Amino acid sequence: MKIKNLSLGFLLFAFLVFTGYGSECEVEKDSVKKLQNKIGPMLGGGKVLEINKSPVEGLFEVIIEVGDRMIPIYVDCDMKYLISGEIIDIEGKRSLTKEKAMELAKNMAEKKAKQLEKILGQERAGKLFEILGPRITSIKLVDVKDIPGNTVRYGNKNAKYTIYVVSDPDCPYCRKFHKEMKEVLKKAKDVKFEIILFPLAFHKDAKKKAITVLCEKDPKKRTELLDKSMKGSIPVKKCEEGEKTVKDNLKFGELNGIRGTPAIIFPKGIVISGYMKSDKVLEILNALK
Repeated sequence: MKIKNLSLGFLLFAFLVFTGYGSECEVEKDSVKKLQNKIGPMLGGGKVLEINKSPVEGLFEVIIEVGDRMIPIYVDCDMKYLISGEIIDIEGKRSLTKEKAMELAKNMAEKKAKQLEKILGQERAGKLFEILGPRITSIKLVDVKDIPGNTVRYGNKNAKYTIYVVSDPDCPYCRKFHKEMKEVLKKAKDVKFEIILFPLAFHKDAKKKAITVLCEKDPKKRTELLDKSMKGSIPVKKCEEGEKTVKDNLKFGELNGIRGTPAIIFPKGIVISGYMKSDKVLEILNALK
């Protein structure tokens, strides 16, 4: 194994260990809460899940959840220094950090499998695993009763199956998926799409576009307006209902860990984030029927 570069995190780690900094770490009852308060703002919405003794004296191993992943990082016993890097067993030529990350990923996959089997049954959950592979760990679950109601509908309103799409009119991958969505509607007549407008903060015009679309009462004109907004600028309007809907949509995303677009909510509240082709959408939908 070749180590080409020593990261800043590794240098700090070396400083702490080889200068004898700190003593054996003892995990206290409020350690997780205390550390979350200290480093939470640095994690970009991440969450401290647990704190354990690390393989190295003087350090805690901290498991954090960021997005759809669980990651090991390290802090000193006094929780003054955070170390983002690898602990490498020199004699064994093993990255203990990578091994831990793989263990966490495996545990996450097994946990998701049990959740999906409970909701879908073993057969349908198995089909979903075959289709998604490693992507299965990124699945989220939402209660369909909590999904916001003021959406933009595409397809037959009486269709048997509904797929919700959390979308931003200025998101490049949302625009790509918007085209794939229409391909799905050409191939399947038993499904409709409901678009949950979710303008991301760094798209400066997205919120104005979303509110404008939601101010339109006529369903057909609303879809036409969203189509136009996906291609470029549209005349801006304001209304109380549109502003409230956008606020509610963003709150829904926050409560359910949806931070990016597109996010596709299939029947049974199965959420899969990211762009996908129309054939993949149909394959997943058929597995869930």
